[in-house]
Amino acid sequence: MKFLQTPAVFFVIAFLAGCTAAPITQPAITPDPASFPNYTPTFTSTSTSTATPVPTPTEKKPLTLVFYGNSTLKVGEVGNQGQVGFSFVDNLHPILDPSYNLITANYGGKTAKWGYENLAQTVLGFNPDVVTLVWGWDDLYSCSGIFDPETNTLLENKLDAYIQLHIQYLKLQINALLDRGVEVLVVTPFPSNGDLPWDHQGPNNEDIWDLNHRCKYNIGVERLVEAQRQLVIDYSAAQKPVYLVDTWQIYMDHPNSEKMYMDIMHPGSHGAELIAEGWLQVFNDSDIH
Repeated sequence: MKFLQTPAVFFVIAFLAGCTAAPITQPAITPDPASFPNYTPTFTSTSTSTATPVPTPTEKKPLTLVFYGNSTLKVGEVGNQGQVGFSFVDNLHPILDPSYNLITANYGGKTAKWGYENLAQTVLGFNPDVVTLVWGWDDLYSCSGIFDPETNTLLENKLDAYIQLHIQYLKLQINALLDRGVEVLVVTPFPSNGDLPWDHQGPNNEDIWDLNHRCKYNIGVERLVEAQRQLVIDYSAAQKPVYLVDTWQIYMDHPNSEKMYMDIMHPGSHGAELIAEGWLQVFNDSDIH
């Protein structure tokens, strides 16, 4: 939460326009710079005028806002999204300054590691002012990533390793953006809509979901969210322009609301609306604009 700047002051020096008495002429004395190497000429006004400096109007710079992440940002791939699904970015278009340029760069199924490795060609070319990062859901690799397939128990070591890897590459993205003067908003994953089905790859590398075999994937997602929160706290303590949009908490605060989900893992129309409200609150409370 990429998710998004002093008037000049003119001093008027008034010189005495005339006097009522004839001036006494004195020969001009010009200091020799060689004799006074630190000499700097100064001018003192003898006018009694108290002119008020006139401020110039502040010109608001149109911002380029890039939203970068996986399919929870927007279903589908860039350029091949169709009309399926909802994105909180669509809710921001009508309420942000119309001069802002909003760019959605969404890549379904990708992780923070992929996001860092492809940052140059997917984000930096837009010369963004603000980048919103939406990573984490896919970084735990579904049920088979952090649960034992036979006992369906959480594999703590694998979960810790995946979270550490996620934070490492999320931090690399943030640092690369900060080095270019880009402000960053981090959007946390939100919980899945119930327990997640196990999946496996089909003959054409497609995901096949077993709806009768599920894992409590949210245990892992919540731990990843906690790590993201701490990361943003660390940047804030270092006075870096990195901000958190806690969509996990937004969903926790609306457990019985309708249209929060499109399916088990993507936001519905109301969910996207609430995420947009949360993003806008963080954006307005920050020093970005």
